[in-house]
Amino acid sequence: MTSEYQRIFLTGFMGSGKTYWGKKWADASGFQFVDVDEIVEQEQGKTIANIFAQDGEEHFRNLETNVLRRLNNRNNIIVATGGGTPCFNDNISWMNENGTAVYLQSSAENILKRLISEKEKRPLIKNLQDEELLFYITEKIKEREPFYKQAEIILNVDNLAHNYFPEFLNI
Repeated sequence: MTSEYQRIFLTGFMGSGKTYWGKKWADASGFQFVDVDEIVEQEQGKTIANIFAQDGEEHFRNLETNVLRRLNNRNNIIVATGGGTPCFNDNISWMNENGTAVYLQSSAENILKRLISEKEKRPLIKNLQDEELLFYITEKIKEREPFYKQAEIILNVDNLAHNYFPEFLNI
């Protein structure tokens, strides 16, 4: 394995499978799996929804960036970033410079299918009807894709086999 792949940063919209694939690939490769959102919640002692509500998005984005940057001394990790992580504080450039950013690309329709069953767990979309949710997903992807597409690797996950193992992790 080359050293350039010791830190894999999974990016993509919520519901694209960053946590799902990250855990699978970490288990299969022997890498450690890390979720930026989980670390922020643990360190702050509150949910991301509460951080947004009480402290604002800018504060959350700074916390998220701080957690991300602290991972620069860890090797052999797969990191699930938040859906917006690459879009703020020049994080996508930092990820490309300090590891390998991978954009898990998925269609808005497939993301919608995954998120419908998870709406209760996701406060930002909890109260949206399905049509509103599809519009929200479509618009947010358009807004974020210029950042996502700066990732070194773009991987369409819509039709990946359950046992898919990416070449960039072959050791």
